[in-house]
Amino acid sequence: MKNYRITRDMFFSNSQTNLLLKTCQQMSKGQPDRVTRIWRVRYMLALLALRSGLRVSEIAALSIGDLFLEGNKEHYLIVQRGKGGKRRDVYLDDKLTREIRKFIKQKEKWRESTSLRSPLFAGRAGKNYTTTALHISFKEILKTAGLPKQYSIHSCRHTYATMILAKSCNLRFVQKQLGHASINMTAHYADVLPELNQALANTILN
Repeated sequence: MKNYRITRDMFFSNSQTNLLLKTCQQMSKGQPDRVTRIWRVRYMLALLALRSGLRVSEIAALSIGDLFLEGNKEHYLIVQRGKGGKRRDVYLDDKLTREIRKFIKQKEKWRESTSLRSPLFAGRAGKNYTTTALHISFKEILKTAGLPKQYSIHSCRHTYATMILAKSCNLRFVQKQLGHASINMTAHYADVLPELNQALANTILN
């Protein structure tokens, strides 16, 4: 990792993050039920990736029981097996908390299981989506939104990391949120902070 460097083209701009989410919302309206369902799931996928910084493997593995969204206290989710098999808590902002709650209620309307062991993103037969399926789904969002092919769902992680660091100026907190083994890895995000517009920093976290 000595030569690893985070560059500006690895994360989304303010307008791009807005476009990603608006595309999902627009595509879910006035469509047959099956298409509406696909795009509501994609909206939740994009929002979760942008506002939590989870790795795609961590998103795929999420179960309802890993989400702690009740009450007015701090809300968080548990990554049971992150990189290196490590467990960690990831704190969630209010908007993401509200949207996950709505999504779970929608899953109930779709008659999907919302038991504690059920996956947040359920594919066929109620099984967890594979990471490949999530990658493909996110690529469809990018394609529909007309965004460059260079981006992937991992770009959301880079976006989140840079934005939360710009807002908090707390490397240790960002390290814990992302699950980095070394704070030196997290420090790479500081290299691009002088290039950031404050409005971009506020897009995801306010």
